[in-house]
Amino acid sequence: MIRQQIWTNLVNTKFKCIYLGHLIHRDKRISLGINIFLAIISLSSISAWTIWKILPGLFTSLIAISNILMVIKPILSFDKRIKELNEKIILLEDVQFEYEKLWYHFETNRINENKVSETFFEIYEKQKNSLRTSSELIIGKNKKITSKSDSETDSYIRNHYGYTY
Repeated sequence: MIRQQIWTNLVNTKFKCIYLGHLIHRDKRISLGINIFLAIISLSSISAWTIWKILPGLFTSLIAISNILMVIKPILSFDKRIKELNEKIILLEDVQFEYEKLWYHFETNRINENKVSETFFEIYEKQKNSLRTSSELIIGKNKKITSKSDSETDSYIRNHYGYTY
């Protein structure tokens, strides 16, 4: 029974590390896109007076969108979210490594069943604590990222352990 718990948590923790990594990457891309858009609109609104005369509706719309983005960007708090997710992934990677060490020691009979259980629950406690988030951080389930993370977890497990996820 403890063998299955170790294995399940090892795989689950690896999946969560990969998933959080993809969330961070997505949030960084969105934040960068918003910043680039705002910079381009700010610079072009001054330097494109001649185009303003030709396409006033387009520039009015772009400036309205950029003003809305400037107001809601702090509410979206990408930088804060990315920072907190980075902290979570660092903690989870440590937990995953501890599960991998425990799995190795258990599978090679270098540790007895009592010590395995004790160590498992110590790691599990760290895992629980590492997944606690601030009340501002909402981690939703994204099907595309979940699918990609499943595939990468399966690849990792197959390459490192010879099992299918």
